Amino acid sequence: MKKTLLSIFSLFPMLIISAQQDVLWEKSIGGENAEYLYHAISTPDYGFILLGSSGSNFSKNIDNLSEGGLDYFISKLDENGKQEWQHTFGGSGNDFLYAAVSTPDGGILLAGSSDSDKGRDKTENSKGLHDYWVIKLDAGKNIQWQKTLGGTGNDFLRQVIRTHDGGYLLAGESNSGKSFDKSEIGFGGFDYWLIKLDSKGNIVWEKTIGGNLNEEVKYIQETKNGFILLGNTNSIDETTIQQDNGFDVEMIILTKKGEVESRKKIISTQEDDFLHAVDEKNDHLNLLISTNENDKSQLVILEVDKNGSIHSEIRKELNNKFSINSLFKLENNDFLIAGSQQGFKKDQNIIPTSFYTIFSLDINGAENWRKELKESGYNDLQFAFQTRDQSIILIGNSNSKNTSTSSNQDFRIIKLGNKNSEIKRELVELYPNPTSDYINLLIQQGIEPTTGSVYNLTGQKLQDFKINSRTTAIDLRNYPSGIYIIQFNVDKQSHSIKVIKK
Repeated sequence: MKKTLLSIFSLFPMLIISAQQDVLWEKSIGGENAEYLYHAISTPDYGFILLGSSGSNFSKNIDNLSEGGLDYFISKLDENGKQEWQHTFGGSGNDFLYAAVSTPDGGILLAGSSDSDKGRDKTENSKGLHDYWVIKLDAGKNIQWQKTLGGTGNDFLRQVIRTHDGGYLLAGESNSGKSFDKSEIGFGGFDYWLIKLDSKGNIVWEKTIGGNLNEEVKYIQETKNGFILLGNTNSIDETTIQQDNGFDVEMIILTKKGEVESRKKIISTQEDDFLHAVDEKNDHLNLLISTNENDKSQLVILEVDKNGSIHSEIRKELNNKFSINSLFKLENNDFLIAGSQQGFKKDQNIIPTSFYTIFSLDINGAENWRKELKESGYNDLQFAFQTRDQSIILIGNSNSKNTSTSSNQDFRIIKLGNKNSEIKRELVELYPNPTSDYINLLIQQGIEPTTGSVYNLTGQKLQDFKINSRTTAIDLRNYPSGIYIIQFNVDKQSHSIKVIKK
């Protein structure tokens, strides 16, 4: 196993900043009340969709009426930060949108938690204190179906993935006992709670996994033989005589039906070890972990395989005022780490402050560059990711007087990249190609509404479809395997593209 130990923070800041880290644009979104941004998903048109919760009504930048407390909030931004659309969904209480996944039909599955009863967008009453609330949207962002899933306690949905069978796997934490949708008793504290849904939202199976204390899910992935779950736990390991005093990072391997095949501690010190982020590369998983032992904090990057075996390790001293939450590998194989640097402003009162901070490490653990985006107030980075053009997007929440649209907390988005780069793009693309169900037509410019058609190789027209936006999902599910032609017009020019249906 490869192991590296270096110091992250020195007395002198790094002077070399990659040209990739120019601020291309920055944007704040908010209304008269507080907004909470939790996550985002990139889109094939080089943009992304923001996911969070909003308490604002019709004012400023939020133009969908909010009812109750906090509502689910989604917003599509293009690569230049222009807001293309936004929607809110909510009930009578508070609704927290933590995750989402794009679907092949051009829609989105929203996954979060709610304490709302039936009303407005919500069609079912709350089953406990907080429930899983899942909403399936079509390509037009209309609700196709929704599910409220829970027991009598608190159920917090954190993660969702699409599965190979066209369904979904939900993962979160629950302290509910056996009740309503929860068929198993709890183990103690908060347990992992997994629910497998089919494509229509019906429960296929659900599984409670836990220990005597608390579990926190951080990552789920489907494998050839089942699923992998990565999380944090402070439950007692009955196979170990000497117990530590804090949280550990663990991997659980599950069958396709959710049965536990193995449960393994990835890292376990005498005090707290927390998994913050996971990035998949080349069939391995890179884990971003913080450890705290003997009053010393460390950042740890572990490369593990899907059995939990460690292949490489980087350790660095970590300033306890730096909160890490994101990790991914860049094209040059450097690791990018992102988070927030905490501090205090001394005025008449001591006011907490923070700012977005990112830096890169090479495979040997040496820091190549660092960028600190200092602003007034409290700026809490929630997530960092790359778009299709390899730019870096930083999203979070801010009450900075320089950027906030109100006196409350707003969404804060910053895009980093190379101002001098020019990426040549095809005017039109079809993806994925080959496909087994839907094909998506992407047009790299604004368009007027038009139509297209699907033909087989004999020239027979099989269907017509409408093109009203830059991205259009075309349904090929009912056609046999073979080659098809997608034909359409853009700016009075005819295009014909060959598609392979698997």
